[in-house]
Amino acid sequence: MTDGISEQSRQHIGEKLGELRGHQITEAVQQIIEFNKTPVDIKAYIDRFVVGQEKGKKVIATAIAFHYRRLGNALKQAIGENGEDIGVALRNTRTPKANILMIGPTGCGKTYTGEIASNLVGVPFGIQDLTKFSEVGYVGQNVSDILVDLLISAGGNPHVAQMGIVYLDEIDKIATELVVYKDVSGRGVQKGLLKLVEGAENTIDLGKERISLSTRHVLFIAGGVYEHLDSIVKKRMAKHGLEGDWKDYILADDLVAYGMERQLMGRFPVRVVYDPLTVQDLKDIMIKSDDSPLRAYVNDLKTWGIDLTFTDDALTEVAQRAEHEGTGARGLISILHRVLFEDMYQLPGTYTGEVVVDKTYLLERLR
Repeated sequence: MTDGISEQSRQHIGEKLGELRGHQITEAVQQIIEFNKTPVDIKAYIDRFVVGQEKGKKVIATAIAFHYRRLGNALKQAIGENGEDIGVALRNTRTPKANILMIGPTGCGKTYTGEIASNLVGVPFGIQDLTKFSEVGYVGQNVSDILVDLLISAGGNPHVAQMGIVYLDEIDKIATELVVYKDVSGRGVQKGLLKLVEGAENTIDLGKERISLSTRHVLFIAGGVYEHLDSIVKKRMAKHGLEGDWKDYILADDLVAYGMERQLMGRFPVRVVYDPLTVQDLKDIMIKSDDSPLRAYVNDLKTWGIDLTFTDDALTEVAQRAEHEGTGARGLISILHRVLFEDMYQLPGTYTGEVVVDKTYLLERLR
């Protein structure tokens, strides 16, 4: 005994952890094999949380439904018909992937759509902000670190993680023209991502442990604002006499002109543009979304015996101010907090009853 644990106990713990990981893998694979959600099912679920963005939600729902249906059928054949071990099946199964590129302003629901969809499918979900790879100090940074959040979401099990979804946030920030530091190469970062997205074996360094994780089955969703991309697309459309909505005409050429690597963009064949949220969208988020920030405040105050309600004109004012802030749904949280802060501080434990926030009350709080 060196650290209070006998060798026998250590071996027993190792066996139990092995059994647990084996159970996790079996359960995760079984879930994928039995996956039967249609694109309509997935969109209906996303609709409960994400307001607006009808086309975007349809595109995401369809891509995710077919990705996991395809993977499930392949694993079913490998395990059920060919009699392969689960680990071998995961390693040998190959299915085409349609990674997704989401373009749109901040706070419009890009990241949230992917996260909600992954919850329904029941797979691990990891998020990585790519802006740090365009900053001084991240030269030579191992892009495999992007997979750490996914691995954590999978409970540290790499076999489960490889069936998950990774959201690459702010991918537009690694465009070559936007990486201005002389010792940072946007092209180098993109080439590193290419290997990751293609489905290679990646080594994740966790300090005391190094874990191998394949991204062969990982679905990648990349999101970015891509400011002024519309100008690039419209210029090309005008040159070729094309008419219509620029959002329907985005090609790899346009993204290359923006500063992205052609090979990397080729790995994201599904492209969708999310629109800025309107005042009505922002209002609907407060009223209809299952994850409404206003409902959260209502529920919190209710635990103190306080019934909070907003009048329609107050909701409209909040939505208008959030739209003006330009941060999408995130602006709602900031404004609601400012409006309700004094009530949240003073009323619990001293008052029970109704609190009605109308436009006059709201403007007084926001002075």
